[in-house]
Amino acid sequence: MLAQMAVLLSLLLLSSMLLFSIIIPVFNRTKSLKKALESVLSQSIQNYEVLIVDDGSTPSIAEGIEQLVLSFQEPKLKLLRHAINKNGAAARNTGINAASGKYICFLDSDDFWLPNKLERALEYINTKTCSDTFLIHHQYSNSENGKLTESLPKAAKASSESVAHYSFVTNNVGGIQSSTICVPTMVAKNCLFDERFSGHQDWDFALQVGAMTQHFYFIPEPLTIRNKDSDDSVADNLSWEYSLWFYVQRASYFDTQSALYFFQRVVLRKAVFFLELMPVLKNKLMLRILLSSPRATIKVLISFVTQVRQLQKRIRQVELTCKNRSVTHLMIWGGNDYARSLILNLNKRFKVLRVIDSKVMHSQAKLQGIAVTTLQSISKEELAMVQGIILATNRHQNSMKQDILGFAPRLIEKVIEF
Repeated sequence: MLAQMAVLLSLLLLSSMLLFSIIIPVFNRTKSLKKALESVLSQSIQNYEVLIVDDGSTPSIAEGIEQLVLSFQEPKLKLLRHAINKNGAAARNTGINAASGKYICFLDSDDFWLPNKLERALEYINTKTCSDTFLIHHQYSNSENGKLTESLPKAAKASSESVAHYSFVTNNVGGIQSSTICVPTMVAKNCLFDERFSGHQDWDFALQVGAMTQHFYFIPEPLTIRNKDSDDSVADNLSWEYSLWFYVQRASYFDTQSALYFFQRVVLRKAVFFLELMPVLKNKLMLRILLSSPRATIKVLISFVTQVRQLQKRIRQVELTCKNRSVTHLMIWGGNDYARSLILNLNKRFKVLRVIDSKVMHSQAKLQGIAVTTLQSISKEELAMVQGIILATNRHQNSMKQDILGFAPRLIEKVIEF
């Protein structure tokens, strides 16, 4: 009889235990946060709390975030605030330290989940895990212009494989993405996010968990949708110098091959647009991979130099066109790395008035210090000053021209194709 009562008591305690703490850091966002919260509240499993951490948003947007959270009238939603903007790592740590659930899941404020995300994570916890320390992650799909890309990553991490090797060699698209991660709360509390890092925070978290345990479990289903239409993605705005500094801080986690792939896929991919050669080539990472894998490194460098030369040629052609047309005041259409490269290399000789981006999310957006706005928000006074509009893209130029014709037909004569 006593044994039966003990079993019954344990079952009652288990049923009342809070399973998941879902941590959502947010900074100056409301529209995408609404969709993220709706995706959580639509989960097939409802045993959770949601910790929304406002990382020092501007007062008007902070008020909007508070009103949004209150509008759901849902006690599961708990809003925490930083008085000043710190970074996503600090916001996640605030959530971790306040978490009451047995497991923690992270969700970025511009991503959303499929309804069975928590259900599938719990199934893996109950049937696959064999340790108190583990990390579960799953596939995600990117949403670009309303279309979903292929599901990534393609494969699970091998048990003998390091997290760095899995992230940058096997996976080859970067580290394990934060909105796919589920860990026991005690793992997260013992492995907090490094608040020095303003970017690559999820990569670093996975690297550090990997130093704690080899128990990584992969769900081959795209249960997270990442919004790639946002103009203020932290990852997209990181410089190559920052990524190089990040590697230096975590060099011990990288084997030679993962270091080479990180150099190629992360550092050089960004450095191309800055048109710099010597600073990119004179560093500890470059020396390490050159000494360890000289042939592979030289092959990567030849490709990099070729891309830089090609981009330099395209920018010189734009510069020559501007000079031939006596253009001094420009706008650049495309809030991307091409636009960043154009600003860096043209802004000393020409006046770049605006960057045009139809996907801009807020009025304070800037690219290399230049205001980013939609075409429709440009004033008549600014339009009168425009002498050239550079279409900074390899695609979408025809649709851009159609938009210009519909908005201000006279500007079509001022288009400069990149």
